[in-house]
Amino acid sequence: MRKHGMAAAGLGTSLALILMVVTSAVFAEERPVHKSGPADPDGHVRIENIAGSITVEGWDREEVQLDGVLGDDVEDLEFESGAGTRIEVVYPRHVRNIDEGADLTIKVPRGSRVEIDGVSCTISVEKVTGAVFAASVSGQVTVSGTLKEVSAETISGDLDLDVDCPEVSAKSISGEILVRGRILKLGASTVSGDLDLAAERFIELDLQSVTGDVDVAGDLDPSGSFTFDLHGGDLTLSVPGSLDADLEVETFTGDIEDDFGGKVERSSAYGPGKEMFLTLGGGKARVRISTFSGDVKIRKR
Repeated sequence: MRKHGMAAAGLGTSLALILMVVTSAVFAEERPVHKSGPADPDGHVRIENIAGSITVEGWDREEVQLDGVLGDDVEDLEFESGAGTRIEVVYPRHVRNIDEGADLTIKVPRGSRVEIDGVSCTISVEKVTGAVFAASVSGQVTVSGTLKEVSAETISGDLDLDVDCPEVSAKSISGEILVRGRILKLGASTVSGDLDLAAERFIELDLQSVTGDVDVAGDLDPSGSFTFDLHGGDLTLSVPGSLDADLEVETFTGDIEDDFGGKVERSSAYGPGKEMFLTLGGGKARVRISTFSGDVKIRKR
C-alpha cells in the first residue's frame, strides 16, 4: 500500500511540474508592450500590423501611447513618434501562417491623420477628428465619430462606419458595407457584399455593385448628384415625400417599383429594357439609377 501511495504522490508531483511548464510556455508566448512619445496634434500616424487587432482612440494630449500584447509569431515592434508617428509590427520574413499576432491599443491626438494597414487584422477607430484611412484584407473595419475624411477598404471583411463626415469612401469585395451618419458625401463600391446606407442627408452619392444588394435611406440634398450603378443586385431607395429631384431609372431585365407615381415604360420595342423618368418638386437633385438584372424600388418614407 505504501508503494502505491508513493507512486501516486510521485505521479501527482510530475503532473504538477508538467502543468507548470505548459502554463509557463503559454504565458511566454504573449509579451506585453508599452510605448509612448510626443506627437504633433495634427500630425501623421501610420500603423501596420498583419494579424491581430488595432484599436485607435483620439485624446487631448500631444502624445501617442501604445499598450498591447505581442504574440509568439511577432519578431519585433517598431515605434517612432514626433512630427510623424510610425508603428509597425514586425514578423519574420517569408512567414506563411501567423497564429499569434499582435493586439494593439493606441491613443493619438484627436486631430491626427491616421493611416492603418492590416491583413487578417480587425481595426477600430473612435474619437479621432482628423482624417482616417484604414485597410484590412479579411478583418472588420469600424470607424465612428465626427471626422474630416474617411476611407475604408476590405476584401472579405465588413465595414461599419458611423460617422458625420463631409467625404467618405468605402470599398469591399465580398464584405458587407454598413454606413450611418448625419451628413455624408459618399462613394462606395462592392462586388458581392451588400451596401446598407442611412443618413439624415446625403450631399452626394456614387454607388457601384455587381451582385450585392443596396439599401439607401435618407434625404437627398437638392444641390447634389446621386449615381447608382448596379449589375445583378437590387436597389431600395427610401426618401422623404418632399424629395426635390429629377430621376432617371433604367434597367435591362429588372423591375421598377415607385411610390411617387412615375410611369414605367419599355425602353425599346424589341428588347426587355425598362425606364422611368420622373421630376419631383423643382427637380433640383440629379438622380441616375442603372441596373442590368437587379430590381429598383423607390420608397416614400
